[in-house]
Amino acid sequence: MPGMDGFDVLSHRPLIPEFSKIPVIVLTTSDTTEIQTKAFELGASDFISKPIIPSVARLRINNVLQANRRLQAILKRQEVLRVRAELDEMTHLLNKTTAEHTISHLLMAKPTEPHAMLVIDVDNFKAINDLFGHKMGDHTIAVIAGILASHFPSPDILGRIGGDEFVAFLRNISSKEEVYQKTQELLDAVTDKSAFSIPQSITLSIGLAFSEPYETSYHTLFEKADAALTESKNAGKQCFTEYGGSAHIPDRKTKNVFLYTHSRNVASTLEFVSAPFDKLELFSTLSGLRDKLSAPDHELAAIFLDVYNSDDDVSALWQELRTQPLNSSIPVIAICKEGNLTQVRNAILSDQIDDLIFEPIDVESLKRRIKSGAARHI
Repeated sequence: MPGMDGFDVLSHRPLIPEFSKIPVIVLTTSDTTEIQTKAFELGASDFISKPIIPSVARLRINNVLQANRRLQAILKRQEVLRVRAELDEMTHLLNKTTAEHTISHLLMAKPTEPHAMLVIDVDNFKAINDLFGHKMGDHTIAVIAGILASHFPSPDILGRIGGDEFVAFLRNISSKEEVYQKTQELLDAVTDKSAFSIPQSITLSIGLAFSEPYETSYHTLFEKADAALTESKNAGKQCFTEYGGSAHIPDRKTKNVFLYTHSRNVASTLEFVSAPFDKLELFSTLSGLRDKLSAPDHELAAIFLDVYNSDDDVSALWQELRTQPLNSSIPVIAICKEGNLTQVRNAILSDQIDDLIFEPIDVESLKRRIKSGAARHI
């Protein structure tokens, strides 16, 4: 070859990505140890001396190609295993361990830059699994992951750290206000749901924490954001809270729904059908009812009294309700066992209820009744 020989080609081969993984067989008239050693040092896969014996050449070429295919298959498998080890299988986001390591590395690499961490929890998620099974739950998680990925593109770090909990890390932020806006846009997108096939009861609660200069501990920053998440839950969900501050709640009218029940399934059903802005509060005793109704800081949307699993005629429950100064605009709905005439008769004769529904509860029927305001009429 004019201007270069085969060894020059081999020495330039690693510099060309398209050719670096292609096996090379050296053909030469010299079979000295020095020539062979040099060829192998430069990356040759095999060595054939001239004159070429066709049958030997075919065998060596086939051996080189098979070895290369096996090597590429091993490397591809290793890459698949590496990706699987780093990613959450359902959402294809970073898994908990990889997210923690990645964020820790960034905190240590850029200790003086301002960063933000968000811990994100899906509200009312257990009710979806309880009512519709894990397939719907998995679908909901996958959709939420897609929404998060669209709001936190690279270079933001996003991972799934639990069943319905995620973490987002925004590096080198320009201002807190920018993070506030981005977080609220995420909340609004999930609340709107017009473009997503997820249940209406699903919303997000978010805890937010900003890093301090030279704060390089993932766990410290995470604990702050997680504590802020708890405040968002306590504030009624569907909002975000900055660590050390109060919840950022949109201008909306939040009402409570009280539920007297001994059934987790009934609670899950009401969590699913209640409006996203209503907070469902559970109690299972008469004293619990008394305490709930006497609290001065609640604004009630409705009271549900589930007597399905009661062993007696629950006359004490109706008597307790009769002693409470209830606003006549607050609907009281009894939940009775279908076919149990004693429960139905006592509920109606109590003169305390505005509506009566039967368990097992038909979800779609209850949603329509609540939406249409039929709970105000028997």
